Amino acid sequence: MKIPTSLLLRMTSCSALVFLLVACETVPRNQPVAPVIAVPEAPQEPVKPVDPVAQNEQALSEALTVYAEGRYDDAVASLTPLLEGPGLPLSFQVRVLKFIAFSHCAMNRLRPCRQSFDQALELDSTFQLTEAEKGHPVWGREFNNARSAARNKRPVKKSS
Repeated sequence: MKIPTSLLLRMTSCSALVFLLVACETVPRNQPVAPVIAVPEAPQEPVKPVDPVAQNEQALSEALTVYAEGRYDDAVASLTPLLEGPGLPLSFQVRVLKFIAFSHCAMNRLRPCRQSFDQALELDSTFQLTEAEKGHPVWGREFNNARSAARNKRPVKKSS
């Protein structure tokens, strides 16, 4: 049995009209709209205080990674601000100065290399390089020169 085209068009139009009317249905006026319930926010965790020692150690670790990658200018730029923090342990400052010196020496900038070793020795006159570091052809020599100069600057005790 074949359905006439005009009947098909009327049925399709009626179906579409019913669909549109149902989709536009609104809440009847005599029924109240459900109130919106505010969900309380989850309590925020208190902000943990920043440990400056741990923060400086992390920054030093990151700077030494840059140094190990051979990016010596970037290493100096990362290490230099670490000397300015208040209350930094002497050993930390000396270690920072050592790697600043190594970076300068690796780029054949001997004057800043030597100056960094001079600063380290001013902070700690007992500062030493490891045996492996002492054997380096550039910074080993610069360190030894700085060490000799530091020894010559020390006041000589007078015998009574």
